Amino acid sequence: MKESEKPSVILSEQVIQSSAIAESMSAGGYAGSMTPVKASSDPTAIIDSVLPVQMGHDLVEDAVKKSKFNVAQILTRGFLCTPFLAYGAALCALLVAQGWPTAAAGLLFPVGYVMLAILGLEMATGSFSVMPMALFAGRIGLGSVVRNWFWTFVANLVGGIFFACLLWFSLTKGGAVEPPGVLTTLAHLAEKKVSYAGYGMNGWIAAVGMGILCNWLVSLGPVFAKGSRSVPGKVMLIWLPIATFFALGFEHAVVNMFVFPIGILSGADVTISEWWLWNQIPVTIGNILGAVIFNSTLWYRTHSN
Repeated sequence: MKESEKPSVILSEQVIQSSAIAESMSAGGYAGSMTPVKASSDPTAIIDSVLPVQMGHDLVEDAVKKSKFNVAQILTRGFLCTPFLAYGAALCALLVAQGWPTAAAGLLFPVGYVMLAILGLEMATGSFSVMPMALFAGRIGLGSVVRNWFWTFVANLVGGIFFACLLWFSLTKGGAVEPPGVLTTLAHLAEKKVSYAGYGMNGWIAAVGMGILCNWLVSLGPVFAKGSRSVPGKVMLIWLPIATFFALGFEHAVVNMFVFPIGILSGADVTISEWWLWNQIPVTIGNILGAVIFNSTLWYRTHSN
């Protein structure tokens, strides 16, 4: 091989490796078709950005693949998902317990989301945004959307409860010692999250609104991940909406599947019925509306015509 040919060969190998790594990110719609990376006339340049039209096309392909998962695959990926969100939430709670401002601690929450994204796990709030895109494109039916949403939600819930029990038992030695600061902070957070009850129907509707505001951002995680072909690019883009939502204190149904169980175990003055009536149900409704209206419908459809 001539010396002048080596740079282009090396570049091609790097591009192929970069594309292969990027395709492994598959949480809530990260995995799927990946547009081949093309270099410009400059032999040292790699085009990393993706246009919104192509992003929408790739998300539809992801949804089609997700619709073909069997129940066991969905349950396993969904069960493994919530603990990584819980790791991020617990990290933020620990920082708050050590004196960090809540908003500043929240900016680090995406570490958990990034981990589950790279591992290709399934999160209901991401599917709320991704699956309807394939429905609108005529690639899957409504039954496939509901099937994915239902089993992912169930799996996320089981994963959240399991991790809460494991963390509580480990940190309190099975209840033999008082909950440390990280657990008491999460207990106070759980109590705050049912404070909507004090405002009656207005509070319930406000919980729906907090869910809409949350998942308008969070369900952009799988969308933003399609904006870059490289892993570093995907991580930086994912970080933006996820950090913003958590720092602002909006309501995320899957995170709450961990916060309430760990809070109740750690002494929060919250009942299971209060958890579901004044948070989980209205927040889940809001999460669905935020994803479907603003991302699946308005954003996707304006770029698919």
